Amino acid sequence: MAETLAERKARLADKLKNEPSQTPIQEVNPVAEVDKPATKSAINKDDELVQLNVKVPRNMSKAIKQIALDDEVDIREVVWEAISQYLKKRKPL
Repeated sequence: MAETLAERKARLADKLKNEPSQTPIQEVNPVAEVDKPATKSAINKDDELVQLNVKVPRNMSKAIKQIALDDEVDIREVVWEAISQYLKKRKPL
């Protein structure tokens, strides 16, 4: 006679309970810290941060991401520096 769904579930549950797991345990090792190049932040650490959402052309977004990757900094630092330079050119902060 064919096994019903409930019987199959019960059999599989018993198998999970009774048989040891065959999944290897992954060893977790701490990641070695990499010295990041010193960057001069475009903001004062005491400044309150607010969110500013803007849409930029795709090629500009890719360029910003690539610069951040090359310089090993956050994307926001690249954007902060660019905005800071623009503002200094227009009017001193």
